[in-house]
Amino acid sequence: MKKYFQKIFWLIVLLPGLVAAQSDQHYTMFMYNKLVYNPAYTGSRDVASFNAVYRDQWTDVHGAPKTINLSFDAPVGSYMRNFRKVAVGVSINNEQLGVENNTNLKAYYAYRIKLEKSILSFGLSGGVNMYSAAYNKLNLFQQNDPNFSYNIRNAILPNFGAGVYWSGDKFYGSFSVPNMLQDYYDKNEVKINNKIAREIRGYYLAGGYVYTVNETFKLLPQVIARYAINSDYRLPLNADLNISAIAYNRFMAGFTYRTDKSLEIIAHVQATQRLNIGYAYDYMLSGLMGYSGGTHEFVVGYDIVRDNSKYLTPRFMKSF
Repeated sequence: MKKYFQKIFWLIVLLPGLVAAQSDQHYTMFMYNKLVYNPAYTGSRDVASFNAVYRDQWTDVHGAPKTINLSFDAPVGSYMRNFRKVAVGVSINNEQLGVENNTNLKAYYAYRIKLEKSILSFGLSGGVNMYSAAYNKLNLFQQNDPNFSYNIRNAILPNFGAGVYWSGDKFYGSFSVPNMLQDYYDKNEVKINNKIAREIRGYYLAGGYVYTVNETFKLLPQVIARYAINSDYRLPLNADLNISAIAYNRFMAGFTYRTDKSLEIIAHVQATQRLNIGYAYDYMLSGLMGYSGGTHEFVVGYDIVRDNSKYLTPRFMKSF
């Protein structure tokens, strides 16, 4: 029964993919991985930051998505300045989904404006997506199906994105379109109709606010909403609704409800002045619940703090 379900599952997953191509990846700990969906976040921590995220989705389903993201961003200029207007960054994202493999390389640029009590940042990103699919490894229901008669190897799609990010000591607001172009794999290269494998443009709106309960505890509600559409296909509006508690400006625990029917638990700690570690678990509330072992997500961040006198010692969690 489980094997039968998995065949149906991949039929549902792969066929829309042939029509609509790749959409942006979901990350449960979006609050620690904002660079993925908004280039204007570049440099917002005011230090040079490395970030790594690994996501193992639907663990009991063979061929389910596995994603890893590595990123680096930093303000440009002397670290002795109180504020640096320009920031840059880079990232690499790899997702394996069944017989498909997607690798995305991006560079980021942000111009930051210091207001009276907040910072307004405008960002741009540019990069390429390299898509491969080993269709010959599929066990097809219909042999010699022309849609699966060839493999795709490192088909390249260029793209660029833009966003705006506004933040203060207790709030942030964000709007972005990380992939502006609705590219498709060149039909002359991969012998494929141009309505197949077309990228989906996603629109992101996010925000959060810190409520101080007392000297020890803070509450941080935040949300990210996403709407994706291209000329051939439209994904439903979905959102992550998160509420987190922060203790001693160092420990965070929270819950997220995703409107496509899943519940997430998040834990995060600023382990040292430079190192932060987080974990999230997704529990399915849909019909997939009986077949999936859930989703695990891990995040590790490391900050290069060159002037310790400018930061708390140890430098505890920065909400935004």
